Amino acid sequence: MILLSFTVRNHKSIRDEVAVDLTRPGLKTLQPKDGNWSAATYPLAGLFGGNATGKSAVLDAFRYAFSAIRHSATVWQESKSMRRAPFKLDGNSQTSTSLYELDLVHDGRRYVYGFEVDRIGIKREWLRDVPSSRWRTLLERDRDDNVLAFHKSLGSKIEVTPRELVLSRALLLKDSPIHTFARDVVESFDIVLVKDSHRAARLRSLADSMADGDVTFADIEALLQAADIGVMKVGIEERDLPERIERAVNRFVRDLQEDSVKVDRADSQKEGDQDQEELKVDELEKVVRHLRFTHQGTAGDCPTFSVDEESDGTIAWLAIAVPALEALRRGGLFLVDEIDASLHPHLLEVLLGAFADPLINAHHAQLVFTSHESYVLSPLSEVHLEPEQIWFTDKTNEGVTELTCLADFPKHPDANVAKRYLSGRYGGIPKLSPSLLAAIIDTGEVQQ
Repeated sequence: MILLSFTVRNHKSIRDEVAVDLTRPGLKTLQPKDGNWSAATYPLAGLFGGNATGKSAVLDAFRYAFSAIRHSATVWQESKSMRRAPFKLDGNSQTSTSLYELDLVHDGRRYVYGFEVDRIGIKREWLRDVPSSRWRTLLERDRDDNVLAFHKSLGSKIEVTPRELVLSRALLLKDSPIHTFARDVVESFDIVLVKDSHRAARLRSLADSMADGDVTFADIEALLQAADIGVMKVGIEERDLPERIERAVNRFVRDLQEDSVKVDRADSQKEGDQDQEELKVDELEKVVRHLRFTHQGTAGDCPTFSVDEESDGTIAWLAIAVPALEALRRGGLFLVDEIDASLHPHLLEVLLGAFADPLINAHHAQLVFTSHESYVLSPLSEVHLEPEQIWFTDKTNEGVTELTCLADFPKHPDANVAKRYLSGRYGGIPKLSPSLLAAIIDTGEVQQ
């Protein structure tokens, strides 16, 4: 999948419609004349702005759209109402629809897929492609008009509930003509958040991935050595699953089986005992895995360190670098919130440079990131971002996030973008009040 643009309306602090566009200015037609979509799109885009201006809200809108495709036909059905996050600072947005639209390339062909949701469920959904020289409608759904229409090339109609997307249902139907499209969309997306809990979960899954062979020890060690963190070797510590957890898992699975299988009490107990015994064998093979790090030192036998003993910089680098490596190897869309958090600017440049280099990024993976780091915008940075790759968030007095592209501002060929950004020329800079802080320090109270 190659992303051309993403449009969102009415999501968290985003009230009005905004769009992140990754197409190069040279793309003037529905598709490039030479068919080279990689050359027609950017592999990098950065969102810059002050705290609470809505950078994370833009990335969260991405995450919501892809999560809806992945989960609205399954785990989301357990909720009593439609999962959504509308703008809350006015009287209309909570009852208005939220819109999400992806303009993308799948298997060399351009598609537009989008949907609108409200508190009831899916209000509209659409899918269009460009098989030759014009748009073709593959799916049209409108709740108000009671329309659910499929192009004849998609075969039979897919039945859905009011709160599930057709594309999410197609993800479960392997014989559906749009199953491959749906699978490519969700499997081509990954996101890394700045929250400590998210990074910890990333590292826990990394230990399992290493044990399963999805990511090798050599991969991790090379990434850490490239960052010059001082880690020379990585290993995994394995411990048996605690007995109390094993018993809890067995009870949980047995209860599920007893609720779903309608048999008489005696047969149910017999079957439950048999399942429990089989589960014990399986659970004994499961272990709790933890990463262990060996640092460079002078001791002959250096002790290993756990993740909890590692620096924030090491954790941040691993949490970002490993999924980045996977994206570079397979292609797809990779999002990182506050990419500069706990990373040195030069280490950040290494990561951005890998996506910017077509020799390294042979599958045209795309990285969209948020950052406070103006170094990336300065002449000192070795990674050159064109104006179309630089986006700014700002927030109005009504609490509404606005998104603008550097390309929309007057061009200054010799201007220092980082300096102009820090001076507030592009917005996104908080209106600070040092005197207010000083008054609190002096008097212990705010002066009115």
